[in-house]
Amino acid sequence: MDISTPFVFATCRAGSEPVMKCDVALHQGKLLRPAFMRPQFITWKSDELLGGSYNLDCIYARVSGLSLGMCRTHEEVLQKLTPFLGTTFHLHVFPRETPEDGVTMEKWADVDQVREHLMVLMDAQGIKTQPMNARPKNGDWVIDVMLGEKDEPIMLGAHQHAPGRHPIAGALPRLQLPEEAPSRAWLKLEQALAFSGWSDDTLSGRSVVELGCAPGGATLALLQHGMKVIGVDTAPMDAFVLENPQFKHLRMSAGALSESFLPDRVDMLVSDMNLAPPVALHYLDRIQKRVRASRMIITLKMNDEEMEARIHESLKQLRRFAPHPMRVTQLAANRREICVVAGS
Repeated sequence: MDISTPFVFATCRAGSEPVMKCDVALHQGKLLRPAFMRPQFITWKSDELLGGSYNLDCIYARVSGLSLGMCRTHEEVLQKLTPFLGTTFHLHVFPRETPEDGVTMEKWADVDQVREHLMVLMDAQGIKTQPMNARPKNGDWVIDVMLGEKDEPIMLGAHQHAPGRHPIAGALPRLQLPEEAPSRAWLKLEQALAFSGWSDDTLSGRSVVELGCAPGGATLALLQHGMKVIGVDTAPMDAFVLENPQFKHLRMSAGALSESFLPDRVDMLVSDMNLAPPVALHYLDRIQKRVRASRMIITLKMNDEEMEARIHESLKQLRRFAPHPMRVTQLAANRREICVVAGS
């Protein structure tokens, strides 16, 4: 199937539109120029036609691909999908604007109604789609249906799945921060695991060293997946987390952590330290030399424009000691920070 267009789209978290535009201009400014912008959504135009395998490859882009334009009705969506007749694709329908603490179940119910109506129309036309919860395989086509507010047009896009692309519709796992979670870090960790694609049976019983663990949001998520956690932080932990026999708290800074406190090897290294990337990476490099983790989930803080401008330099440094493959994204729950998932 030959699908091509000069237009590219990307969605992002609220507030990341300017830095995403700058990042694309820096790395693909010779190919793309901005065309259209809405909250959490940008399109670009190229002087040449681009195919489905084209990858914007921007760390701030939650979802990206070929832009197929705007549609006012579901019937218009169907018309634009005519080139995909004969292809069984994944239909990803999701809200374009999303809060950082997750899309509500009520909102997802409205989104699912739209998807169901589109499915009825597609079935009538013989257009085939993959099951709703099927994860795309490399090379699979994904149709991205991005819903705005009630009177706004539908944004339509398409991409071919590839390593590093989020497998879930809108890069939005259907997660809600539970009442027992001590912090939002629970949500970030769960979103990182969804991005990783690692199954629960590869997590349960495994060991983790977590840097910057207090008050215990991410720790709780790791424990709920059956993992054994050594947490490192000078701040106090939530009492509920401390009671878990699979958790050990080392109340010290990562800088003060000596090798004698750590096992020779752990399965995963997790970090959400509130430190500038050069400092955090220095500690991570030293600790990784000791524990030799085969997987990592790392949050890098970008609390000012200087750190944003140097983020690719920080990623280059991280690639020197992180396990492969290394994938980078900005999760929906991330604020001014990005998430790195490394290992297989």
